[in-house]
Amino acid sequence: MIPIPNEIAAAEAVLAGDPARIDNRPVPVWDAARMAFLADLSRRLLARPDIRGLADVAAFAYWARKANLSALHERLHERHAMRVGLGLTFHICPSNVPVNFAFSMAFGLLAGNACVLRLASSETRTAAVLVDAIAALLETPEHQEMGEAVLLLRYPRNDDVNAFWLGQADGRIVWGGDATIEHMRRFAVPPRSREVTFADRYSLCLMAPDPVLALDDAGLESLCGQLFNDIYLMDQAACSSPQLIAWVGEPGAVEAAKQKLWPVFARHVDGRYEAEAVDVMDKFVRACEAAITTDGISMIERHGNTLYRIELDALSPRQDECRGYGGTVHEITLSSLQDLAPVVNERYQTLTYFGHHRDELTEFVVSGRLRGIDRVVPVGQALDMDAIWDGYDIVGTLSRIVDVR
Repeated sequence: MIPIPNEIAAAEAVLAGDPARIDNRPVPVWDAARMAFLADLSRRLLARPDIRGLADVAAFAYWARKANLSALHERLHERHAMRVGLGLTFHICPSNVPVNFAFSMAFGLLAGNACVLRLASSETRTAAVLVDAIAALLETPEHQEMGEAVLLLRYPRNDDVNAFWLGQADGRIVWGGDATIEHMRRFAVPPRSREVTFADRYSLCLMAPDPVLALDDAGLESLCGQLFNDIYLMDQAACSSPQLIAWVGEPGAVEAAKQKLWPVFARHVDGRYEAEAVDVMDKFVRACEAAITTDGISMIERHGNTLYRIELDALSPRQDECRGYGGTVHEITLSSLQDLAPVVNERYQTLTYFGHHRDELTEFVVSGRLRGIDRVVPVGQALDMDAIWDGYDIVGTLSRIVDVR
């Protein structure tokens, strides 16, 4: 057990778990009790009558199903043989994607650790639903022992509290961008403490025009659904949400593919995505600012209030700073995939694609010696969380190998 000073305890609000029970003794990775806890959490969440209105919660619940966890274990079990947890992990969780605290907790648990999580100060419906479900599950007889492994906290910015928990942490997981990571690295940590950081990242989508032109009505509607998931489910706030649409092909074919895709996509979005009035105005203002201050913009095309397309003549060396939210994408036509390589830096995370071959993309990333792009997935899977994320094997990084000969 970890003794917590009175002044630290007084500064924290406990949302779930019992600080007096947190135990830093590790268990093996993929522990059956941890997997059962997450699977029961999934069932509890999926049983909610309002789950369809909570897309991010539903995505986590679907991911945490017993069948999916078993599939992940099967895929990674050889890599994770003879591993146990580090002990205690401390998680600084993001505010821009509230559901990610649940994924962070899950990865820490599956890696065999106790998890103390500092949730974002701002309350959201997503966080409230997840916290309530976790707290209720910790009170059930079958999951009593998980009280030693899960503690959810909320507190205003307080470096004394941060310093205390980071000083106890055998592993630390920091979400929230470059400034947050830099701040948290100022605190002393145990000599063998490990770190997983999720910094500011940038993602893009690669489109081939001919396969789009070949789609029938059903195929086009399916593609629109996949793009909708990538762009709108997190309002493009997630690091893996595409900000740039790069078409690779002959300009005439690209223009024809755009004329076929975007009007249908705009109609697909209407009725499925509703933005607050303040967000609509903010998006308009951002687009005007981009037109004034950004070189290389040839046109901004609005499809109502839901979709803005910012057409580019050329990619900027600082393309990763050109971002939009709530349905604003930058768009460019390239003659070759290699034209993309010069702008790809270490901030590039996810490349989604439609109409390109996997081998071609593997060659582009590996042989091109790119410093960025950690994930290459088909359109529609930008937000699909996995145990391999941001270039990390998260469960492997948060556990240690026990070499028994």
